Amino acid sequence: MKKACTVPPDCCVIIEMEQGAKLGYRKAVLLNEIQALGSLTKAAKVSRIDRKHARELITEMNNTFSQPLVNFLGNSNNSDQVELTWKGAIVVKSYWQKFEPVWYSIIEERSRHY
Repeated sequence: MKKACTVPPDCCVIIEMEQGAKLGYRKAVLLNEIQALGSLTKAAKVSRIDRKHARELITEMNNTFSQPLVNFLGNSNNSDQVELTWKGAIVVKSYWQKFEPVWYSIIEERSRHY
């Protein structure tokens, strides 16, 4: 008989932050690491995202939201120094506030099945 898994599988929680602008778990983690480290390379590494893909995600977020979430210090095509904008700090904080009750709900629902 196969024993049930007690660790819930990974899932992605995507939250609409503005009309048409959504933020998911991996992007939120990347934004957190940018805020903490100020380096795209370091933030991507800690977030387990390829550096090139992390740059693409930042560009996508900056183009999707009403205001940019991340500033590149220097040339945006090759700068490694990054910082969250005021808008970026607000959005990532709001994401985690909205994420927490959703995540607890998911865990609670999964626990009913184990």
